[in-house]
Order: sequence, then structure tokens, then C-alpha cells
Amino acid sequence: MRFVNVWSDSLRPGGLVGVLVGAVLAAAAVGVARAETPVPSPTPTPSVTTPPSPAGTPWPAPTGVTVRVEAILLDANNFPLPPEKQVHTAIVTWAHLAGFTGTYEIEHGIAAFRSSAPRKWQLAGTTDAKTAIDGMLSWKEQVQPSSLSYCYRVRTVINGETGPYSAEVCLPEVPTSGPAPLPPVVGNSAGTAPGSGSLPPAWFAFAATVLAGGPLFAGWAALRKRRC
Repeated sequence: MRFVNVWSDSLRPGGLVGVLVGAVLAAAAVGVARAETPVPSPTPTPSVTTPPSPAGTPWPAPTGVTVRVEAILLDANNFPLPPEKQVHTAIVTWAHLAGFTGTYEIEHGIAAFRSSAPRKWQLAGTTDAKTAIDGMLSWKEQVQPSSLSYCYRVRTVINGETGPYSAEVCLPEVPTSGPAPLPPVVGNSAGTAPGSGSLPPAWFAFAATVLAGGPLFAGWAALRKRRC
């Protein structure tokens, strides 16, 4: 009987250890390669947000716009001033928009009385929002209400953006017929209705003189009657 040597060099103890070490190193290399490979992160779902309003978004039109006229028609002695020396002032007022920090523009439209021509609008002045008092603002200018018709409107201006115009307000025109209107509020004396009137100081002085001279005249008349 013949024996076959199956214990080859590759299966000797030294060779077997080499095979095991090689297998361990190969497995470690594969693990390192896997660790270095980047893992893609999941794509985030975009959220829907409302973009903020730009700083120049126009504000709404001012409200509560009114206009009135004040005039100085009397001199220091309460005598009527000639027309060329009378002073008429239009005063425009409106409500302040809460939170608004820009500027208000005031425009006036001027036209001749009873004219069919379109009214000419132009910038008359500006007022800063910081000047508001008790939630109200005002602006004034001198006018000639005896010959021209005046209307006014207001709008906001902030960061170069202008808002819509307010409703138009107009000074009343002088009537062509009927009773004379009451004079406007004057700077040095309140206007009165025709016929109700307050008299100037000169009339009071004259009346006082007449009243004081009445008793003297009556005494003189009685003395003359005795002598006769």
C-alpha cells in the first residue's frame, strides 16, 4: 500500500497563518473603502413662505380731508380793510395714517370761477408725518377766493413711492345771486351776519357822548323855560 502526501506547503501551519492574515487585511480594506464613500443626504422639502412686502409699498389714501378759509377783513380799529389788504388763508386738515413715517404731499387745483377749462393740479406743499398732533395734520396757504376756485387733495410719499390721492375738497365759490354769505372767521375779529352786527369803537364813543349830553340839554331847556 502506498501513502500519498496531501500535506502540501500551502497547508502547512505557516502557510495557513498567511492565508488568514491576508483575508483579514482584505476585509479591513473593503470596510475602509465603504466608510470613505459619501452617503448622499436626503433632499429637504422646500417650505412655502410669503415674501415680505417691499419697503416702498404705497400706503392707502389719507382720509378725513377738509378745507376751510380764514381771513383778516378788519384793521386794528375794526374798520373794514380794502380788498387789496385783506388776507385769506386756506387751511387743509386730514387724519394721520397710524405707523406712517414718510411725507404727505398736498396738491391744489386752481381754476377761474365758472370756467369749463380743466382744473390745473400742481404740488402746493409737503408735510412730515412727525408733525401730527392728536392724530391730525394740517397745512395752509394764502388764496384769492374772490377770483379763483381752489380744490385740494393729499397723498403719501415714502421711499420714492407715492400712494393714491385722497378725495378732493374745495373752497366754496362766491355766489352770484341771493343774500350775501357770512364772512369767514377773521384773524382779528369774528365775522357777523349782515344786520346783526357789532359796531366799531367809534360808534360806541359817539353813543356815549350823546347819552352823556342828554341830561345837560334837558337842564338847559328847563332853565330857559323859567326865564321866559
